[in-house]
Amino acid sequence: MKRHLVVLLLPGILAMSLGAAAEEFKLEPGFVRLDNGKDLTGWYPSTWLGKNTGDATGWSVVEGAIHLDCQRAKAHLFSEKKFSRNAILRLEFRAAEAADSGLCLHGEQFQLRDYPNSYPDTKRYAPHAKPPGQWNELELDITDGVAVIKLNGHVIEEAFRLGPDADRGLGLQRERGDFDFRYVRIKEKQ
Repeated sequence: MKRHLVVLLLPGILAMSLGAAAEEFKLEPGFVRLDNGKDLTGWYPSTWLGKNTGDATGWSVVEGAIHLDCQRAKAHLFSEKKFSRNAILRLEFRAAEAADSGLCLHGEQFQLRDYPNSYPDTKRYAPHAKPPGQWNELELDITDGVAVIKLNGHVIEEAFRLGPDADRGLGLQRERGDFDFRYVRIKEKQ
């Protein structure tokens, strides 16, 4: 009898837990979400210089997150929405072990990696990073093109300079290893 009850209740429990997971994220006031958690609407495949390649192979949305299958991907992925040199950018990312990616910010790259298994230049971020396969929160508070960057609430860069080309906006880099990105959002400062 107990087994039948579990079988009958299991679909409802699963549906509630999936619904609860989807409800965890709340868009903060003033922010605009760049990903929709369903498809790649609002994003385009591109060279690092921002030229649309038209081939989004290797990029998809899996369980609400933009997923990079690095072995299949042929291009980077850029947001159609541009942002100024005075904004707040927030997102979550998850790196596979030894994965290497980055954000293109007005043409300048900020490294996103599996920081605990990283190169010496970004190893200093490791104490604030979560292990491979876990979600990390990233915030860039940008003023006059210079960002204070926080990883999981800890400042890891105090003066990261964005590139000079605002038309290149925000890009997700395809380099090495699989990555996931979710809750990508931006707020223009007044």
